[in-house]
Amino acid sequence: MTQSQRPDAAIVIGSSAFAHNSAEHFLQLDQVAEEQSWEDVIPYAIQATSKHKGHWISAPFNNHSTNWLWLNKTLFSQLDLPEPETWNDLIAVLDRAKQLGIPALVTLNSDWQQTQLFEMLLVATAGMESYRRIFIDNKIIETEDKRQLLTTFLRLKQISRYFSDNTLKSTWNEASDLLGQGKVLMQINGSWVNSELKNLGWKADEDYLCLRFPDTQGAYIFNSDHFVFFKNGPAAAKNQRQMARALLDKEFQRDLSMVSGAAPVRVDISTKGFDNCTKKNVHDLRMANMRNAVIPMISNPKLLKIVSDYLALKTTAEQASELTLALFTQITIDNKANAGLSDAD
Repeated sequence: MTQSQRPDAAIVIGSSAFAHNSAEHFLQLDQVAEEQSWEDVIPYAIQATSKHKGHWISAPFNNHSTNWLWLNKTLFSQLDLPEPETWNDLIAVLDRAKQLGIPALVTLNSDWQQTQLFEMLLVATAGMESYRRIFIDNKIIETEDKRQLLTTFLRLKQISRYFSDNTLKSTWNEASDLLGQGKVLMQINGSWVNSELKNLGWKADEDYLCLRFPDTQGAYIFNSDHFVFFKNGPAAAKNQRQMARALLDKEFQRDLSMVSGAAPVRVDISTKGFDNCTKKNVHDLRMANMRNAVIPMISNPKLLKIVSDYLALKTTAEQASELTLALFTQITIDNKANAGLSDAD
């Protein structure tokens, strides 16, 4: 793409923004970052997805969390069970709903939703450090990690047996409406569900409940969107930097969170006027940031295919575990090779 063909700005998903060789084409935003103290107010894990070789080259503007359970409050009250905190609690809730003839769980009809659930289950099963080691640091411990992945895939198959037929052909947002209407008990999806439910007229704590996915309490799996700005000359750069300032402005951050369900990407925004689910999201982000427990979702198309093929019964749990290990082992090899090339340059 020539300079004349480039847009001034583009939106990218943070965890995959710089997994290619385009970083040198992006405008550096260090000046704006210093003016607005990005280093002090943006969580460390999101900073890591916004920088290249120590320079800010994207403006993160929202922060969704993926590891959530959404429950229809009226249906859940019929179960006479406590809110699920562990894997066994969750299965007990799903079994009880099935016994009462209540459609239990929204069907995850797309590969990205299925893979988000797989990621939650890995954190719940093996813990944050294993998730970070396999998916982020790529430091595979083959025997241990294969065992944890196998358990995770088996749990994924187990929970998929509770998917409800009445949501089999629904998009995630259509399924959210069914949850609000009381036609299904539970949805597993990110914080964008809160925005959808609010837009449909349902109220947090009155019509629905928001809980952390069992056994992932304390972890904050995030999906942050970013703007990158292409180097299109000095005239464009002035306007591009002004746009970056606007995106990280406190009032804009607050307004965006109120309509989107995302937590502000800044941790210094007042939560006055937020509903309880958004307040919980903001609180969890701040606590997780202090404990180094903010971890990115994995936007890897090959992992999406591994998970979706497994749920489509094209592979076994054993095969899916081996494919996942092979994928991230190869990523480790590729990263080392690319680092070597960079050092040579």
